[in-house]
Amino acid sequence: MADLGRIPGPIIIPNCIEVDLVWNLASGKQVKNVLHGQVAAGFNATAAIAQAIYAAIIASGQWTAWAAFLHTTASFAGVNLRDLRTGNMPLVTSTGASTPGTGAAVALPPGSAAVVTLRTASAGRGFRGRVYLPGLDSGCLTAATGALTAAAQTAGQNFITEVGTALTASGITHSIANPARAQYVGRKGANHPARAAAVVNVTSNQIRLLALASQRRRSYVA
Repeated sequence: MADLGRIPGPIIIPNCIEVDLVWNLASGKQVKNVLHGQVAAGFNATAAIAQAIYAAIIASGQWTAWAAFLHTTASFAGVNLRDLRTGNMPLVTSTGASTPGTGAAVALPPGSAAVVTLRTASAGRGFRGRVYLPGLDSGCLTAATGALTAAAQTAGQNFITEVGTALTASGITHSIANPARAQYVGRKGANHPARAAAVVNVTSNQIRLLALASQRRRSYVA
């Protein structure tokens, strides 16, 4: 289905960089969570900063808690950064080795993911985000219902909070990116005004959906 508001060409967003969390799955595929951050004018995205973010995350207790629900055949592979203040900038990648999960239960299907909702100070379209955390094992589920356990819910939320903390330490504020949009009239007649490119800071996160989601659109080729 065509995106009626999309503006052709490279995505350029003031004060914004892309932040990717990269995962290796047991299937051999690599997937990523595409996050964003707000930076000051003098910020320079480098491999050293990507590695500092990755190192801070995996050194944290929040990662240790979340890794217990990540199957041992899956791993957190690293962090990518891409400057979106200028069009067509290359990715820079962290340099450390991947860090495997420690979950010893049964691996769940590769498409299964826990969904973390990102919140900002505003409501409505463009002010919410989702992060699909993959690579899970059955230890994250309540046997009787198939829902996420309370421990897994807390660990997933805390892991994403830690990602934001690691970004802050490297001069990046975890944000939701809104690319520029052209004005258009929707298929049901609703008018959608033009929108300038901007970033909106994330204020909190929550796992609202206790059932696992299926996310099949994140296969990644560098």
